[in-house]
Amino acid sequence: MRLSRTAAAGIALAAVGVPVLASEGGGGGSALITPEVGTFFWTMITFLVLVVLLGRVAWKPLLGALDERETSIRESIENARKDREDAEGLLKEHRELLDQARRERAEAVAAGQRDAEKLKGDILEEARNQRARLLEQTEAQIQAGMRQARAELRTVAVDLAIQAAEKLISKNLDEPTQRQLIEDYLADLEKNEEAGPPPS
Repeated sequence: MRLSRTAAAGIALAAVGVPVLASEGGGGGSALITPEVGTFFWTMITFLVLVVLLGRVAWKPLLGALDERETSIRESIENARKDREDAEGLLKEHRELLDQARRERAEAVAAGQRDAEKLKGDILEEARNQRARLLEQTEAQIQAGMRQARAELRTVAVDLAIQAAEKLISKNLDEPTQRQLIEDYLADLEKNEEAGPPPS
């Protein structure tokens, strides 16, 4: 913002020339209406000296200060604009990082759920396999025990039959004796079946 020389001259005239004219024309302002050559000459000389002095002493520093102030304001505005752009860039980057972190967290949770489901399925499958193996082993043991019990029962039955035959052969049996032997044989057979196979 530079002041023109005409404006500077007007300010100087208002500051210096008017008081001089007023002091010269103390008779009611007639000097303003009919200026005198001497007053006009000295007013112009004073005005020119004042303009030169102000131009060298005051206007250059004032204009320089105004230019510096304008430059400082422009730099401040430019810096503020750059700072705003930087802040917007940082905010955008922060939002992108936040979105990425949310996506990664959601993916990690989903992966954890998938792994947990897979582990659960593996555990259940292993439990089913172990139960099936245990059932097979138990069934095999039961079948083996039943086969052993049958074999032992046959052995006992054969032994009892042999003993009964020996008794029949060794005795002269009448009918009541035969009946008694048969009842004893059946009673022994029932006792053996109720007692079960002997422990192995």
